[in-house]
Amino acid sequence: MSESYMREQAEALAQHLRLNDGKSGYVEATADGFQVYVRRKWPGKQLATWDGLPIEWHENVGSHKAANR
Repeated sequence: MSESYMREQAEALAQHLRLNDGKSGYVEATADGFQVYVRRKWPGKQLATWDGLPIEWHENVGSHKAANR
């Protein structure tokens, strides 16, 4: 899979999780899946995969990390 494809999928996942306000969290594409960083505990059921790739969740990260600064 190409890097641009993974970036697009990470963007789509961020949209899906509504993490596009630049404050509550972000999604990072890695070689073997996606890393989701969110500021608070995720309400409801976390997604385990996106586009067939695993998602690793990181909850309660600091606001600077959640804003990806």
